[in-house]
Amino acid sequence: MKDYQRAKVYAWEDLFVGPLCPGIVPYVNGQTYVDGVWLANGWVRPPRVMPVNSKRYAGKATHGEIFLSPAVPGWVVLHEIAHTLTDDKHGPNFVGLYIDLLERVERLSRLVTMHTLRECGVDFNLGAKPLEWVIKR
Repeated sequence: MKDYQRAKVYAWEDLFVGPLCPGIVPYVNGQTYVDGVWLANGWVRPPRVMPVNSKRYAGKATHGEIFLSPAVPGWVVLHEIAHTLTDDKHGPNFVGLYIDLLERVERLSRLVTMHTLRECGVDFNLGAKPLEWVIKR
């Protein structure tokens, strides 16, 4: 599946998310941060936080692991958590789950987020659900 809106999502984050969410998560606190977000949502088996092995990425994720730089903005961690929740790359389901995380954790208004996403031409699905393995006990 083509990642058709990756560049749009990154541009939107640069314009709207980064400036509104300046908090930094040091790598040493990354697992605690991920566990807190994960468990606060009632999900099971949080992903393991590992150091990123590239200077190209601040973060990267698979379904079982999140790779983080030595210090990364909290919104980047949320972006990577959203990747662990979906197979959608940067598609509408990913963005829908990311919107929820930004609202719950960073307190970004859902209405403002939706408006700015539309301005940037980013598709989103507010009804997106996490993958089955995340919610099964």
